This record gives sequence, structure tokens and C-alpha cells, in this order.
Amino acid sequence: MICNHLSDLADQAAARYAMFTDGLRAIYRNALNSQALDDTASAQEAAQLALAFLRTENGLISTAVEEIAEIARTATLEEIASIDADNLSDEALEHLSVSGSYLSDELLAQASRDIATMRKSIQRVKLEVSLAANSSGRSRRAAMIEYMVGNKADLSFFFHDKASRKWESKLFVRSVWRQTVLSVYNEIVLFTLADHGLERAVVAHHSPDAQHDGLVIALSSSTELPTYSEIRETVFHPNANAWLKMEVSHVRA
Repeated sequence: MICNHLSDLADQAAARYAMFTDGLRAIYRNALNSQALDDTASAQEAAQLALAFLRTENGLISTAVEEIAEIARTATLEEIASIDADNLSDEALEHLSVSGSYLSDELLAQASRDIATMRKSIQRVKLEVSLAANSSGRSRRAAMIEYMVGNKADLSFFFHDKASRKWESKLFVRSVWRQTVLSVYNEIVLFTLADHGLERAVVAHHSPDAQHDGLVIALSSSTELPTYSEIRETVFHPNANAWLKMEVSHVRA
């Protein structure tokens, strides 16, 4: 099932991002253990870690987008019973490039936010230690040890959405990854149907009794049927087990 494969890709991406944030936590702990609390040096080290992560991730994004597009096109051509061997159109290829770039940009933005969180946390520790040392006459080392004994919680990383809900960063990454590859699948299905003169698609779902299973959509807004853009957010949310396919009853002779 395509949805299981999309979920696997998203789960793997979340695990990779968790390794990146583990690296940020290690940099944070090293800053505290060094007593120097140099947030600038730590931020520079974190930036290098992010660059390495994103360089690898961009390659994986490109591979995944191409793979899902090929799966979608092959499945749709089989449904149409077409032997069309042509490659995707330039328009479809450009669309895939934009989809991959969007995902890369989202990961870059989240990595930047998490680095900022790490740096701000180091600054806060530096402030607390400085205030404690100056107000009590103790050494900074003694104040630092006292802080670390009393604050054993590890650094956490989150994404805050427009509704002010807080997501763990790796879960946000999973969500945006799955949303992107699901969109790639559906949109290549639509490109392929349109290229063969078909005007409708249908929603398929893992559960035949699901609310939207069998929902027919139009490829243009010139009918009373809903369009993909009108149902995308509700039907094809990041965890959706639904996808688009050809409407069998609408095949042209």
C-alpha cells in the first residue's frame, strides 16, 4: 500500500532529524561542561552540523520525490491501461522540483529554529550562573556546578504552529515529510490523468467505510464536483491513509 510506504519514509526522516537534535544536545552539554558557555562558538558548531544534515537530507528528498512520482505515474498508467512510455512533462518535473525545495526549506527553517533554541538556552544558563556568582561572591565554577546539579533536564526542541500548538521537532519533520510525499503522489496522479484527457479522479482509502472513500473530484473547477485544492487540507492531511486514483467509471473509450 502506498500510504504505508509514505509513512515509512516519514518515520525514517523523523529518526534522522532526532539524530540531528541529539547532536545539538551534545553541543549544549559540552558548552555547559566547558564552563566557558560560549554561545557563539556553539552556534557555529551547530551550523556546521546542520549543513551536513541538510546536505544528506536534500539528496534523500530528491530520491524520495522521484521514487514516489514514478510509483504514482506507473500505477495510474496501469489503471488507464496505457502503454505511454513518455517521461513526465516539463511542467510536472518543475512541480516536483518545487515540492522538493519546499521540503528542504521547511527542514532548514526548523533546524535554524532549533539552533536558536540551543543558543538561547546557553545564554540563559550564562546569565543565571553570572547572577548567582556575582550576588553570592562565589566563583563562576562553583555557581556552574550548583546550576548543573539543580537542572538535570535535557534540552527540548519544538515547533509552534499557527494555533500555538507545540510539536516536538522530530514529529513536525515527520508531518511535513509525509504531507509532501503524499502530495507528490496525488499530484503526479492528477498530471497523468490530465495528460490522458481524463477529467476526474477518485479518493481511495485503506478503510472502505471511511468518510471520503469513493469521493469523486474534478480536475477543473468548471463542474459542481469538488477539486483537489478544495479537499486537500481535510482529506489529505499528513496522517491520511487516503490517496487519489483514476475514476474507473470515467474512462474514455
